[in-house]
This record gives sequence, structure tokens and C-alpha cells, in this order.
Amino acid sequence: MIFQANQTPDDGAEKTAPPRGRVQHSIIGNDLKITGDLISDGDITVHGIVEGSINISKIEAETVRISGSFSGDVKAKQVVLTETAHVTGDIMHETLEVKPGASIEGKLSRIKGAKTNGKDKVTPLKSKPSDSA
Repeated sequence: MIFQANQTPDDGAEKTAPPRGRVQHSIIGNDLKITGDLISDGDITVHGIVEGSINISKIEAETVRISGSFSGDVKAKQVVLTETAHVTGDIMHETLEVKPGASIEGKLSRIKGAKTNGKDKVTPLKSKPSDSA
């Protein structure tokens, strides 16, 4: 059936839209591949594949794989930046994989409690003073 604005279905059921001003949560299923751009003021859960840009200000997910340009903050257990990734923003992660060619302009932080060498505590690396004076 095709409906025009302010028209109801033939079966008597009323077509309702979400209240104005309320932000919706959108889900891209794992069997869905989208080619094109996504723009959202609300949350987007992507289980499938998006070939295009996603216009949001931050990403929070279990696993994030970036192959294009993204400007905003990323928080995930696992972050993978491919050869063509260009990220401008902070990345908080448990594990981070950066392929040669990827670029990051921002701060990298390990999520507190991330395991390092089988231990729960993250120990910062200490640099040795230079021998040259």
C-alpha cells in the first residue's frame, strides 16, 4: 500500500509517527548492507555493513572497524583502523590495531581495566633519559 501524508490505511489501522523532538534508535541488521550515507541525531547500532559515511558525533560499540574518514570520538573494546582510515578525535579502547597508512589526529587511551599481559592493571611505559647532552 502507498500512503500520502495524513492518510490512514484501508484496514482502519492508524499510521503513527514518533513524537516530534524524540530521538529514535536505529538498527542496521547483520543481514543488511547499505551503500550510501547515514545521518542521525540519535543512536545507530550497526550489525551489518555500511559503505558510505555515517554522520554522528561519537561511536560507542563492542567492535569498531573504520575504513574511511571519521571525525568524532570512538569508545570500543576492539578498534581496528584499516589502511584507508582517517580519524580526527579521541579513541578509547581495550585493543587497538592500526594498519600502515591509517592516520589518527587525537588522543589514544586504554579503557581502565583492559588486560595487559594477562594482568588487569595498565602500567604506563617509562622512557629512559637520553644519553646525549
